[in-house]
Amino acid sequence: MPCKQKVLPEVEEVASGDIPLRAQGHHQQIAPSGLPEPDQPEKHWRSMSKEPRLASAEQAGQMAIPSASEVSRANRVSRYEAVRALHQQALSERAIARRLNLSRHTVHWFLTAESFPERRKLSYRGGLLDPYKPYLLDRWKAGCWNGSQLYAEAKALGYTGSQALFRLFMASLRKHHQAAGNAIDLTLDADGAKVESLADPAAKPCIKRRLSPARASWLYVSRSSTLDEKQRRQIEQIRAGHADLDTAYHLTQTFVTMLAEHREIGLDDWLTQAEHCGIKELKSFAQGFRRDYAAVRATFTSHWSNGPVEAQVNCLKLKKRLMFGRANFDLLRLHVLRRM
Repeated sequence: MPCKQKVLPEVEEVASGDIPLRAQGHHQQIAPSGLPEPDQPEKHWRSMSKEPRLASAEQAGQMAIPSASEVSRANRVSRYEAVRALHQQALSERAIARRLNLSRHTVHWFLTAESFPERRKLSYRGGLLDPYKPYLLDRWKAGCWNGSQLYAEAKALGYTGSQALFRLFMASLRKHHQAAGNAIDLTLDADGAKVESLADPAAKPCIKRRLSPARASWLYVSRSSTLDEKQRRQIEQIRAGHADLDTAYHLTQTFVTMLAEHREIGLDDWLTQAEHCGIKELKSFAQGFRRDYAAVRATFTSHWSNGPVEAQVNCLKLKKRLMFGRANFDLLRLHVLRRM
């Protein structure tokens, strides 16, 4: 695949952070004072992407868990509905409070409210980072997306807060930038606490990137019955890119099918085709096959495998390395025998 990488198809993907966009160009460092300090050497900052970083599978699962405030509100709604339901059964406020283990004041509050009473939001009192947010937003619009560089500039301006607080603001900035699609549409709210977008969230742009050789190779050695519709379309695009890619797919699928079905019929013909197909990778594979023909042919004819032996050897090596320097051979022998 590497020799035909330039003819691999381009696939469209939504810019959702799964594949972060590379920052375009090199952004110059702008010191808060406008001039670099003479005592310190100039520091070169790395160009960063404006897209949020990809969260791991575990973090993605945690993001789906409701927050504590959402759980608390759901509990209050259920209590409110229970109070209203018992009141329709002609129970007194005292009886409802006793049954639901609530105070009479809460029961009376729920019964006199026209709808579910939401809790009042506390007014924002400001934070340590608020005085520096307009400067950070201007630097972001100017094309500086390196969080470490912006943090250093904020510290130079006098910011004394924690780095965790700064990272929360930068994460919010990246998400709003991705949703708005344009840094110019970003602004701060009336309190100067949160980032908002002046324009309606635009549709997430589609990114076209060339299919990687590793991904294309995996599609080639996978059986067609195990692939979904999108992966089958990608295979068709790959095969249409060059005649050698179509030939390689045909030979690869034939070999994989023979190996999966333990079928040796046609193996010699396949080796001949691979040696004369004009693809040097397949030719080299076939030549290596012939150098150890008897052993490799047994893979197609025999249902036996040395896989279990290799698994036992791997487990033994793991135990040996875990116990290295802390136990002798006798203890290692007991561990192996106990496992059996």
